[in-house]
Amino acid sequence: MSTQVQEELNAAQACIYTRTNIARAYQGFDDTEVAGIYLRGDHCVVVHRDGVEQTFERSLIKAAHQSYTHRLKDFFSYLGPHYRGPSVWHNNAYIMFKGWHYTHSLGHLTSNAKLQQHWADKFIHLSDSAKVTTLLQSNQTDLGHLVAPDGMRLSNRPIDMDAELVENESSIQAPEPWCSCGSFQRQLNNVDLFRQEIEGFKPWCIHLTWFHKYRELLCKRTEARNASTSGTPDKCVAWWYAPPADHTNDGRFVLLYTKSGAQAPLTHWRTYKPKEIFTQHQAWDLFFSMMEAGYVPFPGVALPQLQSAIKK
Repeated sequence: MSTQVQEELNAAQACIYTRTNIARAYQGFDDTEVAGIYLRGDHCVVVHRDGVEQTFERSLIKAAHQSYTHRLKDFFSYLGPHYRGPSVWHNNAYIMFKGWHYTHSLGHLTSNAKLQQHWADKFIHLSDSAKVTTLLQSNQTDLGHLVAPDGMRLSNRPIDMDAELVENESSIQAPEPWCSCGSFQRQLNNVDLFRQEIEGFKPWCIHLTWFHKYRELLCKRTEARNASTSGTPDKCVAWWYAPPADHTNDGRFVLLYTKSGAQAPLTHWRTYKPKEIFTQHQAWDLFFSMMEAGYVPFPGVALPQLQSAIKK
């Protein structure tokens, strides 16, 4: 075994070989009293304050890092006011809010949530991405992020109508997914160093993962809705979400279903699995399961005839 020790981690390695990523790769890892983390060949070496060294496989820690940056957060993590999803901005990008309204029962009263309500329809009037990012991510606001899951399109440039038209598609580089969050930007700014550690590496983050899942949900919902020959689906599900009372508990996700259409009276609806308690962590699976069965989901707040039932 090589005895060469790399005394300092580069910027990419410092993001990958962290105490938290080691703990994700190795259950039971004690991350207290750590004096330093170094690399030795194919191993990551953790030195504790008492001088004891532990060695871990670099490959497992890299896999843990990739899994963590690609993880899917719950459905309500990035919804804005009134269950608002990502909003179209400029240059093929979107405004993606943090789910401050749904963190706890009084979340809608927090300063972050109120600022989201104030700014939700105003970002489209700003065309400077730097200004928008500052408004979204400053220490005083922390409202969300600017994301471009299909790549940020460059602003329109002047076109010379007299110039020869070039249609060589091979010379056009496909845009890469992009996010303004700190995690993605650290990866982007050090992408060559990350690629030295992880073969085929491409910057990614939890916001891009969530966005793609949300887009998939919208596509599946459209498919389920269009499957009805009348254009108005009979099989529908109404859903409500009650945020948790505090940060130590889960919220409650409730569903009613019918085979008589979204406008059916309350008597035509039934609670889905009334003896089970669903939380925000099951929302994604429940949405896709209901659509697989041909049911189209609707926010319960959009169906006034059901409000008396949910108040119970």
